[in-house]
Amino acid sequence: MESSKTHELAAIDGTGIVDKIVGWDSDFKDNAGDGYLKFVEKYPKLADVPNVGSLDDNTFSVEKVIALNPDVVIMHNWEFMWCGDATKEALIRLEQAGIPVVFVDFYMEPMTNSTKSMLLLGQILGKEQRAKDIVDFYDQHVDEIYSRLAKNGGLKPSIYIETGYNGPETYGITQGDVGWGSIVKKANGDNIAEPLLGNTSKAISPEYLINQSPDIIILTGRNWSTPGSIRMGYTSTAADTKNTMDAYIARPGWDTINAVENHQVYGIYHGYCFSIYNFVALEAFAKWFYPEEFKDIDPDATIREYHEKFMPIEYGGTFMYSHY
Repeated sequence: MESSKTHELAAIDGTGIVDKIVGWDSDFKDNAGDGYLKFVEKYPKLADVPNVGSLDDNTFSVEKVIALNPDVVIMHNWEFMWCGDATKEALIRLEQAGIPVVFVDFYMEPMTNSTKSMLLLGQILGKEQRAKDIVDFYDQHVDEIYSRLAKNGGLKPSIYIETGYNGPETYGITQGDVGWGSIVKKANGDNIAEPLLGNTSKAISPEYLINQSPDIIILTGRNWSTPGSIRMGYTSTAADTKNTMDAYIARPGWDTINAVENHQVYGIYHGYCFSIYNFVALEAFAKWFYPEEFKDIDPDATIREYHEKFMPIEYGGTFMYSHY
């Protein structure tokens, strides 16, 4: 299973999901350790789920999957973009073994396919009504943002968003019209990377960024092990986020960028880029891009309510952050 989908599966199936996951990759543990710790703390059995490897780093073992005899394998459709040949080969071998594979999408077209993916997971788990309740909650919040944005005819702020994984010395990837870039566009922001990247993801040059001088900078954080990476998530405080973000803002030339000069630098949890939580990112972006129009919107209250309604783990930590 694509382990990054643990949150989605748990929202739909609750504690029952613990006995249904027979194998997964290490992404959840390695890259979202804060969420992994929260789940393992509540459900210790998850620490013993076998790791079947990942297509991303060529460690995926079809043999291990077959030995576990799953009813279905769940993958994310970004695998076709990042490791297409390996994905096709794995599909052929799993099909030969009689194991169905289902692809979900919370990244390529996140604001379109996330709800479709949740309904599909609801069908797989036999919890269609629960999945529909989650989608209804999602749509209620998204539709409110869209309806207000439709009435806003002003100039769009220019936006730069960077994955704070590498540490400040090396520029992290940003997105064109995919992932974060897609959410920026839906929030009526002008993504400075899109003209360069199209629908791909990679780092842009410091010179381009400084020359573009965007109005708003958003840095993403997580519980990564990389030295200097931005810390955010269930186990991080606002002070952790600030302390790790300071060095990014102190990069050469950043003091001349509009966003830094005008104190418009923000942080958001990187996991929201490819999860059902992207509707909370949309709320945060709309509020940051158009503060007057969305001053009554509280993304933190939204995600807290979502946890109370649908998640088996408690909400806490730092997932959205204003640096000033």
